[in-house]
Order: sequence, then C-alpha cells, then structure tokens
Amino acid sequence: MASIGIPAGNRMNISQCWITILRVFVGLILFLAGIAKLTSFNAFVADVSSYQIIPIEMLKPVSYLLVSAEFTLGLGLVIGYFSRGASIVASILFLVFSVALAYILLQDLAVTDCGCGNILFSLLEMLGVSVSTPNWKMVFTDVILTGVCIGIASSSQRGYGLDSFLRQE
Repeated sequence: MASIGIPAGNRMNISQCWITILRVFVGLILFLAGIAKLTSFNAFVADVSSYQIIPIEMLKPVSYLLVSAEFTLGLGLVIGYFSRGASIVASILFLVFSVALAYILLQDLAVTDCGCGNILFSLLEMLGVSVSTPNWKMVFTDVILTGVCIGIASSSQRGYGLDSFLRQE
C-alpha cells in the first residue's frame, strides 16, 4: 500500500513558506510598532521615562535608537534582507523588552502604557485579552517572539525574500 505524504522536494518549500510567514509576521510587528512610536514620539519618550531604567539625558537617544531599530529590523524581516542577522538582533530586542516589562512589574511601578505601539497587542485586545497596561501576558508574548526570532535565525531554511533572490536560489 502506498503511503500518502509530502514528497521530499516539497518539504523544503513548505519549510521555506513557514519561515517566510513567521519572518514577515514578526517583521510587521516591529515595523508597525516603529511607525506607531515615530508618529507619537514624545508620548513614547514619556513612556520610556516611566520605566525609570534609562538616565534622563539618555532618554531621547535611546528612544531614537529603539524606534530606528524596530523600523529597520521590521523592514529587513518583511522583505527578507539580511534576515538571519535581523532575526538575531530582533530576538535581543524582544528579550530586552521582556526584561524591561518584567522589571516594571516586579518593581510595581505605576506605568499605564508600555509604549509598545504593537499591532499584536491591538489584535489581542480585540480578542478580549487585556494588554492595555503592562502585565505578565505582555512579558510572555515578548518571550515567545524572542523564541520565534531565534527559530528563524537558527533555521536551515532562509524562506523566500530578497536574500534568496540575491543569492539566485
């Protein structure tokens, strides 16, 4: 009896599709969060200030760096350009976000807005999961996104994107 399965040649294509979907998903989260923070930059700086982690004189430079990193990494992941490196840096960024959120929760700081500007959190709100103020669900989400980025970076598949086009695969 013949078994029904995915031919060996198609397995790579399915893996590439999944990596591409995950990469674009994470990229959109970062890209749109960067745009949201850029459009209300002063509010974002105030949110970063409320974390009480960064010295006052470093608030604007660090805020510009975060917005630039999210925008650039998001764009790179969406189009698939330097996707392995972008995934590694994005995993570090999500890890920093999760540590910062955990810090304010453990310190019981009165932070009313995480400053995330994250489309994923907006989607979760629509599904009834409250993430309007910093909470452990947000930390968990950032940890999961860290793991997804590590998975993308460590995958043997690159997915479809500008990287594969430039390598003429």
